[in-house]
Amino acid sequence: MKDETKRPIEEEMEPDAVEETDEDTAPPTHTSGGKKLYWYAVYVYSGHEKKVMGNLKRRIELSDIPHLFGHVVVPSEDVVVQRSGRSTKTSRPYFPGYVIFQMVGRDHDLEKADDRDFIAVTDLVITTPGVRGFVGGRRDPAPLDDDEVARILFTEESKTERVRDIPFSEDDQVRIIDGPFTNFDGVIKEVMADRHKVRVAVTVFGRATLVEIDIDQLLKT
Repeated sequence: MKDETKRPIEEEMEPDAVEETDEDTAPPTHTSGGKKLYWYAVYVYSGHEKKVMGNLKRRIELSDIPHLFGHVVVPSEDVVVQRSGRSTKTSRPYFPGYVIFQMVGRDHDLEKADDRDFIAVTDLVITTPGVRGFVGGRRDPAPLDDDEVARILFTEESKTERVRDIPFSEDDQVRIIDGPFTNFDGVIKEVMADRHKVRVAVTVFGRATLVEIDIDQLLKT
């Protein structure tokens, strides 16, 4: 398994449109061959959960072992964003920094080196762009607790809508009032309503740089 320390974010990691998930359908319990499926989780960069989910789904579909996986989901909640008198419904992860999925578990009747199915699925997952490491272990991760996963994925609380007021728009001139860029002036280039953040272009050491700032750290100028 690759080292879990931070590394540069690959091109595939740029945030993109929300992908549909199979989160609302009943997950399988076993593979077509009768092997039990367990829930696992991996660490990803916050804000890139859905992109990594898409990467993982595509790699599974293109592999020769799709039958060893089940659902791949990003637990999300619906959010109603209100801005300039308009309401927009969007979705955002409420368990940021993680992607949760089903795969076959370790066969403890076999020597670790002989458990080819488990080696294959863990290798596929850990080499997926954006995956930083397994939760619960390195090369031999432990599965998540089924009851805990059920609470995370299938409770009504996960569907709660909330109203968020976003007082900024693209091209607004702003001043940063908190954090490492305090007193920097800049221009908003992107509003990330689902994360309550914006990307601001500021000049650092004579070069234009995009930084992510929480909207509570900004003032219009």
